[in-house]
Amino acid sequence: MEKLFRFEAEPEKLPPAVLAYLGDAVLELIFRSRFTGDYRMSVIHERVKEHTSKHGQAWMLENIWNLLDEREQEIVKRAMNSKAAKRHGNDPTYRKSTGFEALIGYLFLKREFDRIEELLRVVMDLESLRKKNPGGSAQE
Repeated sequence: MEKLFRFEAEPEKLPPAVLAYLGDAVLELIFRSRFTGDYRMSVIHERVKEHTSKHGQAWMLENIWNLLDEREQEIVKRAMNSKAAKRHGNDPTYRKSTGFEALIGYLFLKREFDRIEELLRVVMDLESLRKKNPGGSAQE
């Protein structure tokens, strides 16, 4: 399966928009495959949308920000300040979403699949806590 993901790109040299474009696709695949066990398309679609919408991605970035190393934070900052992130005005949610997508795209191209899994596991665990305790903070 890993042979399907052959690429020659050097992620450090790619524009943030390209990293975000790829990261968006990676996140769609991850969450679509994660929720396919439910089998009802409407439920799968809604659950995937929760995680791949600009609000879902901005929320994930906010909750993993302190776990990112300096290199990862630079990727996110560069993407958040890119022309692509400012395409929808100066919407901070869209900018964070673009930053998160770029981070995932970058890690994917670097073949740091374990790091993607580690970061997504943190937000999925927080999401579970948030759903169990909807009135409280997910970080309690």
